[in-house]
Amino acid sequence: MYAIRNGQLIEEKEAVVPITQREVFFNFSVYESLKVLEGAALFADDHVERFMDSAKILGMTHSYRRQELLGYINLLIEKNKSDEATLKIQMIGGTTPLLFLFLSPLPTYQTEWYNAGVSVISYRGERIFPRAKSNCLLLNYIASREAAAAGALDALLVNRKGEVTEGTRSNFYAFEGDTLITAEDDILFGVTRKLVLKAAQKKDITVKFKMITLDDLLEGRYEEPFISSTSMGAMPIRQIDGKRTGSQFPRVRSIHQAVKGFESEELKRIKSLLK
Repeated sequence: MYAIRNGQLIEEKEAVVPITQREVFFNFSVYESLKVLEGAALFADDHVERFMDSAKILGMTHSYRRQELLGYINLLIEKNKSDEATLKIQMIGGTTPLLFLFLSPLPTYQTEWYNAGVSVISYRGERIFPRAKSNCLLLNYIASREAAAAGALDALLVNRKGEVTEGTRSNFYAFEGDTLITAEDDILFGVTRKLVLKAAQKKDITVKFKMITLDDLLEGRYEEPFISSTSMGAMPIRQIDGKRTGSQFPRVRSIHQAVKGFESEELKRIKSLLK
């Protein structure tokens, strides 16, 4: 397997970091995860734009340009002959930033989960610099570990006001009547979140940006809660902290199918450019 370090193609085993570098010790880095299907990185422009934004939010200086990163993405896929994978970009800040691109297996999700929903837990905590996709992931790691121990797919992060902000690796939504509710601030603006909102618009679903409290959620004041991410699309939530939150998810399934449709359109667009 190949990886890329500072623009150079290398063997994956050579993609190591200097442990004595200050920025490595303090985890001063940003990253992105892209879905690769049929040898193409989906929505690469959106991911690279967010990657650049994350670096800017953290004050990370570098000389990389958007088109240059897109070229590295295509090169890595081509050299590894990757048909399906997760492609990660990571940049560690410093006087001379370290840029890595590498591949890992694409997560899979059971088809039944999209019909019956999944279990999640709540976890008290707030991400630092929530608008940046940074590698300050200790909170995410511990919350995910707790979720796994409880047999749950993910953990919903709850802020000091008792409001659900997002998942450890996902955005969060729920329906209030016919209106789709999702947070507006203090979250990571997911690439798939953009597709979910596009799907809602396409289906004439009203979207309202506001916070949802965990108490209101557990008391059943919202319907069809779900999470979304690059790898999973839109995933319905069956229960939170062991409490049932729903069993029928027609609108979530409809949004998920729309997201899959957008992915198919993106794949066709990329392939048309290669002809």
